[in-house]
Amino acid sequence: MGKRIAAAVAVLSLCACAHHGGGDDDGGGTYSSVRISPDPVTLAIPLGGTATQDYIVLGTDGSGEHDITSKCALDVDNNFGAFTNATLNATPHGGTTTVNATCNGTTGSGALTINLTGTAIVGNAPASSDQLFGTATLTTDMSHQPTIEYPIDQAVAPLNIPAIEIQYTKANNDLFHIHLGAAHANLDVYTTDPQNTFSEADWITIANTAVGDHLVITVEGLVQASPLMKYASTPVVFNLSHDTIDTSAIYWWASSQGSIMSQVFGQTTAPTAVKANCSGCHSLSRSGSRIGYSRCVNGDCNSNQGFLKYNATTQVWDEVVNADARAISGTYSTFAPLGNPFPDDSQAISMVTSMGGTFGLYDPDTGTAVPSNLAAVAPTTGHVTMPDWSPDGTKVAFVSGNMNGESVDVSGGSISTMSYAYANGIHTFGTAQALVQQPIVVNNVTYTNLFFPSFSPDGQQLVFNASRTAWRNSNAGQAAAPGQRLLLVNANGGAPVELAAMNGLGDHNVTWPHWAPGATTDYYWIVFSSERDYGHEITQANHNAGCILNGVKTCKQIWIGAISKAALMAGTVDPSFSPVWLPGQDKGADNISPFWTVPAGLF
Repeated sequence: MGKRIAAAVAVLSLCACAHHGGGDDDGGGTYSSVRISPDPVTLAIPLGGTATQDYIVLGTDGSGEHDITSKCALDVDNNFGAFTNATLNATPHGGTTTVNATCNGTTGSGALTINLTGTAIVGNAPASSDQLFGTATLTTDMSHQPTIEYPIDQAVAPLNIPAIEIQYTKANNDLFHIHLGAAHANLDVYTTDPQNTFSEADWITIANTAVGDHLVITVEGLVQASPLMKYASTPVVFNLSHDTIDTSAIYWWASSQGSIMSQVFGQTTAPTAVKANCSGCHSLSRSGSRIGYSRCVNGDCNSNQGFLKYNATTQVWDEVVNADARAISGTYSTFAPLGNPFPDDSQAISMVTSMGGTFGLYDPDTGTAVPSNLAAVAPTTGHVTMPDWSPDGTKVAFVSGNMNGESVDVSGGSISTMSYAYANGIHTFGTAQALVQQPIVVNNVTYTNLFFPSFSPDGQQLVFNASRTAWRNSNAGQAAAPGQRLLLVNANGGAPVELAAMNGLGDHNVTWPHWAPGATTDYYWIVFSSERDYGHEITQANHNAGCILNGVKTCKQIWIGAISKAALMAGTVDPSFSPVWLPGQDKGADNISPFWTVPAGLF
């Protein structure tokens, strides 16, 4: 974090306890009550620091109150420290907890509060920075008022999000004071830079302090040559959920590079290239072991379909069905989930969209077509594309409609579903049913094109894209013009709602939504691609020119958004929150089509 000792990572576990070995003045062993002293205790601990607190335990019997510390075991939640005899070695984890004493079957407890503090002077900031801001007078002057560019106000992040970068405008200032405040945190950073990132160790401490709460971030600026006045930004609220995303991986297509990339969530090392020379429209199996992809071959971009399978022995992706063979002329695909129809991951089945706008089943390990009744139950008019298999394997959502022969870039699409069953070696699909039929009007906006449906990990919700016209205007700088936004609908039907906070104000070309796998408590988590600015790091003014493909104005990036489960239950108009940028991705690439699944090799 700056010019001081690095913080230790807070480790989550149940408790730490110790038996005190010192003397006492009581010879009895039965107590009517036990109390801990001192109580309550409040400690202020800086990032990277520690503190100690000595306790005694007092027991009351028929003859009065006595020091019985040696007969007691003391313990505390390991988030907050550990005991050596009767001395608490407290860690820099803000919050409140209880210190417990167990003495021959009788217990007592005391309240412990730890407040996280810290002051860091980083970069070229003068050693007197805190004094300069402390003596300056807060003044209003729009030409000098910093604006926090990232994080976005009211964003919600999972607890294990890597350290975020706080970004803000200079606004004609050359010295800045960043303040982070929470119920049990009071942190200050002084810098000459227009951004700051805490070390991972410090960020873990901060996140565990603010979990379930929020951080209020404020930036002040001043001019060192005339430091009598300072200027403050509007505060930004950043929320940290109790949810920790289980070990998982996000796979996306770096379209400006033509490669499928992968990164384990929570890591900030450079993403790994899974497969190069791909033209997109990939999909991941829910077991994380198979990838469907498409590729241009010899200049023909008629979406030739291939499949990759993860080899757990060699730990590499084998191209078991090479798209260069052009055996499958297909695009968007989806995989039946692990256990349906097959009991383990040694077999798999994939549904592939043909370039003619129909569905077919294939064995993704051989490329062999698999018989089914898909042709008989498909809509009799129009086309189908963009299938997504439900997590329990009993249903497929897809896009249907009179889409002018389109199977990749769609217009006039609606969202439909069909049932699926497998018995006696036969794959059976039910008749297509309309789930959301275009056009729809949501928040006074008419959407005439619905696409990219994706089931939530429990199968209860369906997120999809909606746009005002045909998706992806390929004219330079016009990809956002159709107004792609994310909407949510119950998987069994109902009125769609817009994820307005997640979409943001204006048109940011929000597309390709998918869900984080696994069970979470507070929120559903969605990963998607968007053209929105990432602070001042990625904007229309400073993007990599190589990203300008298919009409986008800047490098599309991967974002993560939260949907409150409680708000959904309560019927809140918008259950979503502002999103967070996925740390570690390549800021110079056009990153789209993210899939979130378990890492390859886990099964």
